[in-house]
Amino acid sequence: MTQEDIRNIIKKGEGNRIEFKTAENSVPESFYKTVVSFSNTDGGTILLGVSDYGAVLGINEEITVNLQKDIISTLNSRDCINPPLYIQPAIVRLAEGTIMVIQVQASSQVHDHAGKIYIREFEIDIDISGNQVRVSELYLRKRNFFSEGQIYPHVRLSDFDQKLFEKARNLIRNFRSDHPWLLPDNEQMLRDSILWKKDFSTGQEGYTLAAVLIFGKDQTIQSILPAYKVEAIVRIRDKDRWDDRITLRTNLIDTYLELKKFINKHLPEKFYMESDQRIDLRDKIFREVIGNVIVHREYTNPLSTDLIISESEVLFTNPNRPLFHGPIDPVGFNPYPKNPNIRKFFTAFGWTDEIGSGIRNTNKYLPLYINGAKPLFIENDTFKTEIPLVFVTLADYAVYLTNWLGLPLSAEEQLNKGLKNVPLPSNLSGKNWEEVLLHLVPSWHKNGTQLLKESWPDNQYFTKKKKIQVPSRAKKSTQSVRKGAKHIVENIADNQGDIINRIKKVPSWDEKGTKLIQKKVLYLISVLALTAEPSRLSELMSIFDYKNEKSFRDKYILPLRQTGFINLTNPSIPTDPENKYVITEKGKAFLGGLLNYSDHLTMNAEH
Repeated sequence: MTQEDIRNIIKKGEGNRIEFKTAENSVPESFYKTVVSFSNTDGGTILLGVSDYGAVLGINEEITVNLQKDIISTLNSRDCINPPLYIQPAIVRLAEGTIMVIQVQASSQVHDHAGKIYIREFEIDIDISGNQVRVSELYLRKRNFFSEGQIYPHVRLSDFDQKLFEKARNLIRNFRSDHPWLLPDNEQMLRDSILWKKDFSTGQEGYTLAAVLIFGKDQTIQSILPAYKVEAIVRIRDKDRWDDRITLRTNLIDTYLELKKFINKHLPEKFYMESDQRIDLRDKIFREVIGNVIVHREYTNPLSTDLIISESEVLFTNPNRPLFHGPIDPVGFNPYPKNPNIRKFFTAFGWTDEIGSGIRNTNKYLPLYINGAKPLFIENDTFKTEIPLVFVTLADYAVYLTNWLGLPLSAEEQLNKGLKNVPLPSNLSGKNWEEVLLHLVPSWHKNGTQLLKESWPDNQYFTKKKKIQVPSRAKKSTQSVRKGAKHIVENIADNQGDIINRIKKVPSWDEKGTKLIQKKVLYLISVLALTAEPSRLSELMSIFDYKNEKSFRDKYILPLRQTGFINLTNPSIPTDPENKYVITEKGKAFLGGLLNYSDHLTMNAEH
């Protein structure tokens, strides 16, 4: 976790998933209570060395190593926390002082501290031990939410592949030689890692689905999950079928290793010097991506996990139990474990770091592997991870977009600067403006009418294109785009100032007199594009020569904010005079035509 990550957490303040504790020379008494409440609820982050009000007080630098060891050993003691938790505290040094970061994952088990069960509500750790109704509800929620914790009472130790235990120990030993899972025998190792558990609400006990997936023989896995499979495909030369393909129905350890081997076979290496360390960017990126795909899959879903490599991108699709719908913002997202016990093993192997690291590290290293590229993570019933292998942005077409939207030429510089952060689908690389626009407009219509509902005019249809001739750019007024009754005009100026115009037309236009692009839609698209570079309300209004602030805010700013496409640069203090409007990750994905309607079917309901 970086210094910037820590400062963002401190800025948010304490809450349901954030806790600050002073700890200059020792662990505070309330620390373990908070660890249990986080693990029993939604997980969270504890910062030791920070006051309740967010002031960095620091911890004694001389005791940091001993403090780490004490926390690890105590969390693994059943006398303190039962069942034990394996958590690795991290040290982060800020200018104001050294702090310790403890990331607690939501557990599939119910944990207690000194015999008491705690849950987290707002900023408080609540003891529910004496409330049998709430305790029963907690057990039920754990059993239902984490499918990895489903118990199979008739699975025996003989149903596991004994060679996998030694493979797992070697992987753990190579990453961390003093890990507590290295010492016990196979059965005790499964119990210590909570891959064997007892459901206290039903009395059922046995090995879990997570245990079968990590250590099970292939026939054991296929007997329990007959539809489970992972497919990796290369489609570069033969786009209708495939150039190379593997299908995996095996344990998660070998699945990870085979997928990494497949990636290494088909994607090039690229190295980067970070400080004095030589980093394999391919390994750094796909170690995290493949680890996250395996860790976060919903294994009770019969759909397959797919990896598709094309000449323009690497696409992962994964069955998922979504917590929301839409693109993940790498800065503001709250990571949430889908299979915490599987993740523990992958972290012990060194294949994943702390929760949320996959998205952060991919965003950090991908622009170095593919110059400027940004990954796209979309949370939905099928989780999508898109890794572009070529990078194209809307800034490449800023001059055409300025003209097409009818904006003054003075806006071109702002668009050219801001739209460098708005990626287009990688398969549009090398396409001309006409082809790009013919992708963007249908995408805006299809998603706009669903995501912005009443704020986005309906009946904006389109079919195939034809050409007409119109005057040059110099003679064309901006109103020719906004007032055309039956046409969408796509303007492209060549060196002579001529414009090739393409239109799409349907019969109902003649009957309804509607336009493909209405004035309100143009304004919404324009505001979204302009906020790719943070802009004040007054600056946006001046570009449109708009005088009524309330009308502009209500018609254009409010719908885009409600849908989550733009936000304030300082949303915690809306009255900050320095506030500007800036596009969000959702807004970038929408503007760049990266959204699919199916990915965002319920987004509007959440806003």
